[in-house]
Amino acid sequence: MRVCFLTHYYPPEVGAPQARISALARALAARGASVAVHTGFPHYPDGAIKPPYANRPYLVEWDGPVKVVRTAVYPAPNRGFARRIANHTSLALSAVVGASLTGPADVVVAESPPLFTAAAGVAYAGIKRAALVLHVADLWPASAVELGALSDPRAIRAATWLEHAVYRRAAAIVAPADGITSVLEHLPASRGKVHRLGPSVDASAFDPSARGGDGRLRVLYAGTIGLAQGIDTLFEAARIAGPDVIGVTVAGDGADAPLLRERLRRERIENVEMIGSVPAGSVPRLYADADAAAVLLRDRSIFHGVIPTKLLDAMAAGRAIVLSARGEAARLVTDSGSGVVVAPEDADALAAAFAELAADRRRTAALGAAGRACALERFDRERVTARWEELLDDVATASGGTRRA
Repeated sequence: MRVCFLTHYYPPEVGAPQARISALARALAARGASVAVHTGFPHYPDGAIKPPYANRPYLVEWDGPVKVVRTAVYPAPNRGFARRIANHTSLALSAVVGASLTGPADVVVAESPPLFTAAAGVAYAGIKRAALVLHVADLWPASAVELGALSDPRAIRAATWLEHAVYRRAAAIVAPADGITSVLEHLPASRGKVHRLGPSVDASAFDPSARGGDGRLRVLYAGTIGLAQGIDTLFEAARIAGPDVIGVTVAGDGADAPLLRERLRRERIENVEMIGSVPAGSVPRLYADADAAAVLLRDRSIFHGVIPTKLLDAMAAGRAIVLSARGEAARLVTDSGSGVVVAPEDADALAAAFAELAADRRRTAALGAAGRACALERFDRERVTARWEELLDDVATASGGTRRA
């Protein structure tokens, strides 16, 4: 079976989509598939293309067994609107023009968002005479509208039309959470071809043993610092709880990071440290040095069906979770007994939860152990990869492609 991923995000960029797509591509290749990835030159999140790369028409390289084709992109930081749209559009166009560089494919897996990458996937798959599988990690434009990033009625109508047009052309649609699959199943354009393939984690990469500390509850937030997360709530909770109770490490970058760095400087919040983006391979070490993990989502209905990747990392690491969110993520933490759930955007409740765990380390350890057990049972990467392989194999066969040997 020949599989090609079309994605705006890929390592050496750091982030949840990058790590997820790379891991899946490598895992499928290890199981015998011929796998290629078409992406841009790495520039997320600050808009600067990372050395040794330089923007050019194209570059072909290898990520282990995976062929990676990079084509030109208009680099822009992950904030604002107009430049980001130009950024997304540029890669969509260069990918279609350079589609032949990845070679033949039986299945093209296109990522959404960005929506323009998904739309390019329609033409891309058509050029290759391959089936199109769409992976919908987030409902766009709905999430942009709810966050206030997209408000022009004409733009919303155009984006919604494009979204539904892409759904109609896809042979199958994959989503990682029940909330997203539920919405997609109710849309005529996508009904009947939606599959829930949840996120996965390589639990073997994490050391669940506890480490000695300085007496404070060491809290880690590792992930995107953007509009969806509301990390300002975490900063306020740390300030309320105080430096004698918790110390917070924030690893990551994103649209809200500059404002939060300024807040740290201005308000002198001594028990929060921002260390910026770190390579995916360094995340397990950060969890090994933590007692608990903070996972936050803003109080928007669009996020009620989201399970953040960082939540699974924390579970695999055997670290107690303090979740500030509603919906599917909250049910997962509650049902697995892996942490404490508080209302989103409530700094006082978040600070109280930290104080509870700081005062009861046995409970903290028990929550972490429960999360580790759940990660091993429900989110094992090998199991999820096998389900992906089966779906892609079925889609390729149904479309007349080459079935995996």
